[in-house]
Amino acid sequence: MRRYFSILLILLSLPLASRAQERDWGSVSGSFESNSILYMEDPVVGKNKNPYGSNNYLKVDWLRGNLSAGLAAEYYPEPLSGYPEALKGAALTGLYAAWNPGLFEVRAGSFYEQIGSGLLLRSWEDRELGINNPLVGGNIAFRTKNNGLRLRILGGAPLYCLRLSDTFISAGDVSIDIPSIFGVESPHSFRIEGSIMDRTVRSQEENISLLASSAGFTLPSNILSWSGRLQYSYSGLSLKAEYVGKGADFTAEHLKGGREKYDLRGGSAALAEINYAIGSFSVSALYRRLENMYSPIFQTTGSRIPANTLNYLPSLCMQQTYLLAGLNPYVTYADGESGFQGDIYYSFKKGTALGGKYGMKFHVGGSWIDALPSALPNRDTPYLAYRDINIDLEKVWSRKFRTVFFVSIQENSPTHGNRKATDAQNVFVVDGLYKFTKKVAARLELQYLYSEELTKDWMAAVAEVTFAPHWSISFSDMYNHGSTGNHYYQGGVAYSLSGLNVSLNFGRTREGYVCSGGVCRWQPAYKGANLRIQWAF
Repeated sequence: MRRYFSILLILLSLPLASRAQERDWGSVSGSFESNSILYMEDPVVGKNKNPYGSNNYLKVDWLRGNLSAGLAAEYYPEPLSGYPEALKGAALTGLYAAWNPGLFEVRAGSFYEQIGSGLLLRSWEDRELGINNPLVGGNIAFRTKNNGLRLRILGGAPLYCLRLSDTFISAGDVSIDIPSIFGVESPHSFRIEGSIMDRTVRSQEENISLLASSAGFTLPSNILSWSGRLQYSYSGLSLKAEYVGKGADFTAEHLKGGREKYDLRGGSAALAEINYAIGSFSVSALYRRLENMYSPIFQTTGSRIPANTLNYLPSLCMQQTYLLAGLNPYVTYADGESGFQGDIYYSFKKGTALGGKYGMKFHVGGSWIDALPSALPNRDTPYLAYRDINIDLEKVWSRKFRTVFFVSIQENSPTHGNRKATDAQNVFVVDGLYKFTKKVAARLELQYLYSEELTKDWMAAVAEVTFAPHWSISFSDMYNHGSTGNHYYQGGVAYSLSGLNVSLNFGRTREGYVCSGGVCRWQPAYKGANLRIQWAF
């Protein structure tokens, strides 16, 4: 461990050394983040099994002309509550070198990559979710001068909780823009794309192998999947379509009576998206269907966690940012769902009757998601898993005062559509920001959730005062007056200086899903003091 911290100190001193020699040796940049919580016993949320948790990340990149290199390291003396216990320890989680002269790039070591929308493959990092699954291997990309043709070949083993997995991913991707490839200058863009991916599993978990054997089949060592995509754009219009076919993999089918049936089954995904914008008006619509699209790094009898995933399946609904609107979020049902999401945006211009002197923004959107019968043990037809309608109105009243009025009507099935019973809730929010001076501003949120189910009615308030450019103070409280009478309060202070941000928060956190980009992880309840340090250099 001493050696690890010695290396850490040397790496942190690199930027200082490099600046003096930047002309000869290139430039160094990077970031350091530490997120630590001291847990406390509480009569409402109980006692955490560990007295503290700490997640620490370091990233350093070097660049000189066409050459670049970098590394990343992580250290978890005790992972924060809600993160996998397998993260405990320290490791070098990223090390790469790359050459990019312009039309092609060669990269060796660790890298992040996404194919299409991510339905087939996505390796990425999201610290809020505990995901960091870069591929360790090689990546070669080529493009023509006019971007008419793009090719990519990659291969590597994904990282899982600080350690290299026994799975190997190899993939190829091609993208052709029809007008450009023939040298035709056109305002229309029509792109055809295709990908193929092989997942080679070098070793299987013993329990999974036993279940497969008991069902009379052998687990495949290779799972071959593919993707076909179309993209068209002209002026303010863009259209996208994608279809993914997933090779046969281990599947546990839930049957009536709580029994499970084990089988080898392929999967599929279909996506269609349309976006249109003209002036101050824009509209978007998205349809997606998933069937057996859970794509883990390795199969396990344990619970599904975001860290053990190879593709990107965000929830097909609005990503809520207000406390009560995101109290019971919908989580994607990879086993089988189909749904639609649509949004309309309109900006009322300044000087109009509704826009007033400073203008006004309006948004209405909604989603409808059904669970497919192939994933429902008690049903033979699709049934509602989730639906919502969201309306928000942002109005600037003066140079000092702005308000947002937000309404969200949600209905969620706790069984993902396997039973008719659903939980409904209506959320109302008033959000106001007032600038006293150029440096001092205050923001206040008042929220109310009405529901006949679950823990019934909630109310919440968030107050924040900023003293630009360095200080901010905030306080929030969620109060469940409909059922439990519990308060979930948070208070904190934050300081920023150049690339350094430090925040200290104290309070009680309710159990539930923490979501980032539509992907969620389960967070147990806790009470504690949270210190977060972020430094970009």
